[in-house]
Amino acid sequence: MPFERKSQSLVFGEVAEIYHRYRPGYPDELFEWMLTTCETLTTDLVVDVGCGTGKASAPLIGRGYEVIGLEPDPSMASIALRELQESGLFSVEEATLDGWTGTARKAGLVIAGQSWHWTNPATRFQRVGSMLRSNGWLCVFWNRPEQGERLFDAATDLIYAELAPEFKNKPYPVRLPGSKAAISAETPTEEIELSGLFGPVEEFQIAWELKISTHEHVQNLRTQSDHRMLKSSVLDDLLNQVAEQIDLVGGSYRQSFTTHAYAAKLSV
Repeated sequence: MPFERKSQSLVFGEVAEIYHRYRPGYPDELFEWMLTTCETLTTDLVVDVGCGTGKASAPLIGRGYEVIGLEPDPSMASIALRELQESGLFSVEEATLDGWTGTARKAGLVIAGQSWHWTNPATRFQRVGSMLRSNGWLCVFWNRPEQGERLFDAATDLIYAELAPEFKNKPYPVRLPGSKAAISAETPTEEIELSGLFGPVEEFQIAWELKISTHEHVQNLRTQSDHRMLKSSVLDDLLNQVAEQIDLVGGSYRQSFTTHAYAAKLSV
């Protein structure tokens, strides 16, 4: 068995600095769409659920918004605070969405970037609803890698098949360096609508591209939760072999991503 026994949702802190350095952020167009669609005022409080190292909070703070980040992993929370506290607009609570005791001030916007699938499906909409002011908004979003044809794909597929055969049952190609979101309905839109707490869902997507070197690819994969679940020896062997294959085709490639976002206004 190539996997270790540990909680998959709590493995990011093991590589928090690598996560902060190598995980991509989000295109500016996402935030322009989000703030316009959600009619968010600079006087509104924003709550960032699963804020990680602050990659989604930073662009909002840069636009003058006050943000409270919720991050259960102390290593991730520490980096977010280190990077953003000088703004005077950011604070972080080491808590999950369910575990946060909240504040007397209601939020105008609750966001979840790359993190909604780590929250509790049975309670997350009710929790967000209790945090929002009247007519407040929820916005969830992900960067998702697009499947293309890279020269090293066939070789790396064989490496994964040999060293991590259980990955073959995943509903997505694990060799791609990006988020693979899991939800409890056919689509995020359907899930939000089924909650009965929000109005019509607004959708947004934007395509973009990133040049990724061998080193960046390997470091990004070190931050992926499914890879973090592998035994250290297996992971090291796998990444070394993957690095060799990317080096053989020039040491870098261009990866296409699509950022998907879903926003809805509280209706109760």
